[in-house]
Parts: sequence; structure tokens; C-alpha cells
Amino acid sequence: MLLEHDLTSLELQLFAEILWKLGSENGQPYLRENIIADTATLLRADFAASYIWDAKHNLSKQGIMWRIDQKAIQEYEHIWQYNDPITLPLRERQKPTFVNEVISLTDLKKTMYYNEFLQPHGLYHGLNVYFIRNKIDVGDFRIWRAKDSVMFGEREKRILNLLEPYLSKALPFDLSTRYSLTPREQDVVTLVCKGLSDKDVANLLDISFTTVRTHLKNAMKKIGCNNRTEMALLIQHSFNPQF
Repeated sequence: MLLEHDLTSLELQLFAEILWKLGSENGQPYLRENIIADTATLLRADFAASYIWDAKHNLSKQGIMWRIDQKAIQEYEHIWQYNDPITLPLRERQKPTFVNEVISLTDLKKTMYYNEFLQPHGLYHGLNVYFIRNKIDVGDFRIWRAKDSVMFGEREKRILNLLEPYLSKALPFDLSTRYSLTPREQDVVTLVCKGLSDKDVANLLDISFTTVRTHLKNAMKKIGCNNRTEMALLIQHSFNPQF
């Protein structure tokens, strides 16, 4: 349980604002971007990043950064995630976890990942949490402090443990990651699940009726549904919970 001495009056106000955003922006596509700075500030972090874990391909996707050079996204996604010794074991914990709980700092410092990625970007003390809804990844927070900062403590874990269920419910579900849909297939599925007819979808996306049917047919095959009603019920029930 979060204790009163964990937060100052300003931090308590920030915590309340985070909960308000999670409720009012529930399911919005840019929620991670809108919440990461506030969360990192509440955790007294120096840096933060957020990705969505693609469990099918064991890859991190759709990265965003806070106080980290944006070129780190490209470096990580194209090079370093293939030599990352910490993300997979941290995700497997299914709870807020210090990086040194899965690998000692001594061993981490021996890796190219530390010497050529973490250290150049100033990332030293790490704390990660992965948000999973109905066994599907909807995002993560990778929180860091600099070398000259104090290590994260149980205070930060308590805060993340309180926020985790709200974040897991509020973050939008990425159909393309879960079912390997193309961007256009995801557009079609999203609109169909909102109740739009194929004709309405075609007009809205400015594509032909036949193209809509083709995208819908391919998407239903990937998702494993026999018809649009079954698909809509599956998507709405599994991935759009309300507070």
C-alpha cells in the first residue's frame, strides 16, 4: 500500500492527475506519450522510455523516449534490442522489477549493451514494469536514473504497483502487434468493430468497397474469426475494458 510519507503534497496531486488522465483518456492511441513524463516525474527518474512488446516476434516496438536522445529509439530498435540481456527476463517477472534483480550490475557492465548503449545515454539504475491485459502486452515503462543519482527503492515499486492495474486497463490494444495486421487491415477492423458498414468504411478511408472486403477477409483469417460479429465481440470484450 502507498504510504503517506511516500509522496509530497505536490506528488500526491500529480498522482491524482495521472489517475484522471488514465480515466479520461482510456484507450486513446497517444496515452503512453501523455502519461510517461508525469509517471517518470512521480518516480523521481532522470530518464524514461516506453515500448510495446511483440510477444510473437520477441521484439520491442513503437518506442517513445523522455529525456533520452530520440536517436536512441532507432539505435535500440535496429541494433541493441537484439543484444538486450534484460528486457525478456524483466517482462517475465510480470511486476515492477529493478534491473539488478535480473542481472547484477557487475555482469551488466561486461556487456556491449551496457557499454555501447546504456552508458552513452546515461542509463544506470533501472526499473521496469510491463502492462499486460488478457495475456496481451499493451505497453511498458522503462524507468532510469543516472549514475550519480541514488538507486530506486521500494517507494517506486509501491507507486508502480498501484498504477499498474489502471495502466493495464487504460492503454490501447494494438491489433497489428497481436495479429500481425497491416496498418490498413487494422484501420478496417477498428471501424468495423465500431459498427460501421463496409460502405461507410470505404467512404471514410477513401478506398473501394471491394478493397474493404479483401482487408476484412484477410484480417478475420489472421484473428481467427468466422464473421464480423464474432470479430467485433472478441475485440470489444477482450481489449476495450472500461474503468
